[in-house]
Amino acid sequence: MERWIQKFKPKTKEELLAYDAAAKLHDLENLALYLSYAKRFPENLMRKTLSEVSHIPDEKIRKSRGALFNYLIQKNGRKTQENFSR
Repeated sequence: MERWIQKFKPKTKEELLAYDAAAKLHDLENLALYLSYAKRFPENLMRKTLSEVSHIPDEKIRKSRGALFNYLIQKNGRKTQENFSR
């Protein structure tokens, strides 16, 4: 794990959300990705998707929880953006 991640202390709500997601998914190496999601998507969508992914049994996950979260947040994010543009 990179040294900056070990010393990371969230200073904003977005940084805290990103850190929470990365930690819960055991994917701190990709903290920068979760930070980009926290800036792009609403907090409630992030938390809902994180909760959904966390409740799926290990044997149902093909790659990783982080990969599943990535897929679902982008899929649900597109739906949310489409609803706002109508």
